[in-house]
Amino acid sequence: MTTSRWSSLGVVILLGCMPLATLASCGTDQSTGGNGSDDGGGDDATTDGLSAGDAAQGGDGAQSGDATVDQDAGGGGDGACVPVTSCPPTVTCGHYTDPCSGTTMVCGSPCPKGQVCTGTGNSQSCQAPACAGKCGVIGVDSCGVAIVCPGCTGGLDCVNNVCVPPTDAGADAGGCSTLTCTPSPNTNLCGTVTDGCGNTLQCSCPAGTQCVGNICQATPLECDTDAGTKCGSIPNACGSGRVQCGNCTGTNTCTSGTCTPCAPPSCNGATCGSVSNGCGPAVSCGTCSGGEACADGGCCTPSTCAAAMDAGLVTGCTPIDLGCGVKKDCSPCPGTDVCLADGGCCAPSTCAAALDAGLVTGCTPVDLGCGVKKDCSPCPGTDVCLADGGCAPCVPKTCADFSNDGCSHNAGCGVVLNCCAAGTTCQNGLCCPPGEVDFQNTCCKPQCDPNLPPGPQISCGQTILCGKG
Repeated sequence: MTTSRWSSLGVVILLGCMPLATLASCGTDQSTGGNGSDDGGGDDATTDGLSAGDAAQGGDGAQSGDATVDQDAGGGGDGACVPVTSCPPTVTCGHYTDPCSGTTMVCGSPCPKGQVCTGTGNSQSCQAPACAGKCGVIGVDSCGVAIVCPGCTGGLDCVNNVCVPPTDAGADAGGCSTLTCTPSPNTNLCGTVTDGCGNTLQCSCPAGTQCVGNICQATPLECDTDAGTKCGSIPNACGSGRVQCGNCTGTNTCTSGTCTPCAPPSCNGATCGSVSNGCGPAVSCGTCSGGEACADGGCCTPSTCAAAMDAGLVTGCTPIDLGCGVKKDCSPCPGTDVCLADGGCCAPSTCAAALDAGLVTGCTPVDLGCGVKKDCSPCPGTDVCLADGGCAPCVPKTCADFSNDGCSHNAGCGVVLNCCAAGTTCQNGLCCPPGEVDFQNTCCKPQCDPNLPPGPQISCGQTILCGKG
C-alpha cells in the first residue's frame, strides 16, 4: 500500500490564521493561493532550509510581530517602519507582504516547472527541488500552494514525510467528522470534502469568489496586476498553479491572459453584411431587401433558374452560379438518383435487387453502382465482419492482455475491463485499497494529522474535516 499525507507544514496556513479575510497578518495572502495543480513547476518539491515557521508564513518569511524584520524591511534605519510600494530586489517570485503596511504584492516572474518559490526574510527566489528522503506534502510555497514530494513505493506508508513500513500511527485520531461546507463562519470550502471515513460532500463557492486550494477566495492578487488588465486563466506568481481571472470588458479582448484594447472594425463603404477584424464584436453594415443578396459588402440581385435555363446555362444536375455569390441546383435528380460529376443523374441499385442477383455473399459492402456501396447483410448484434465476408462473435480482450492489472481498459466489443484484485476499487485507472484515492497517479489514503487542531486539512489532494463533529 502506498499512501501520502499532509505534514503539519501544509495545513497551518488553513487553520492558524482564520478568518480568511485576515490572512495577510500571517505573512502571506491566502486569497491568491493556487489549486495544487501541476500546471507550474513548484508543486512537486521543496528546498533545503524550509522550516515549519517558513511554511506557516507562506514561504515569504515576513513574520508578523518581528520588530527587527519590520524595521529592516521598511528601510527606515532609525527604528521607524516605512511602508514600501514595490517588492525588494531580492524577492524575485511569488507573494511578498510588506511588514509595515501589511500589503501583499506580486513579485518577479513565476518559477519554471521543477522549481519552487520560497525563502526567508527579504530573500525569496525560485530554487531547485530537494525531495531526497522525503515524501508527501512538506510545506507550502510563497503562494500558499502545497509542495509535494513523490509518494512512497514498495508498500511503504508516508508518515511525517518519511517512508516507513505500514503502521497504524497515522490513523485518524480524531474520529469521523460531520461533513459541512462551512466549518467556520468565515470559511467556505469547495470541491470534494471528505470526513476521513469514506464519506464525501461536494461544495461550491458563492458568487464573486472562486475555488483556490479547496477554499473559496476573492479575486487573486495576480488578477489585480496592471489595474485589472489580467483575464482568463493565468499562472500564479509562483508558477505552482493557475488562477482564474475575469473576462475583459467593452471592446477589449483577452490575449495571452491580458486584456488588450482593440479598434472596432469599420464597414469601410460596405452597405450590407457584417465585418470583423478578429478583435471585439462584429459590426453590422446593413441588410438587403427583397430577393437581393449581399456580396462583397454590397447588395445585388442574383439571376434565377428560369433565366439560367433560357440562357442555356443549365446542362445537368450540378449547381450553377447565379451571381451575387449564389449557387443553386436548377435541375436536381429525381428521387434517390445520384448526381454524377459530369452532371448526369444515376439510379443506384438496391440491396433487394443485389440479393436477387446473388451479389450479396456476406457482410462486406456491395457495390450498388453510381458510386454507392452498402452493407446489405450486416452481422447481428456485436458480431464482427471478417475479411472473407463471414460473421464472427466479437471477442473482447482479457485481463491477461493488460498484465492482470489496472482498470477502465477498453477491451473492445463495447466492453470496459476492470482487472483490479478482490478488495480493491478502480480509481481513475488505478486499483486502490478501500478508502484510498488516486492522487498524482498513486493510491493515497486521506488521513488527519493528529498533531493539528480540529478543522479542515488537505490530504491526498482532498479537503478532509478532522476532529469530532
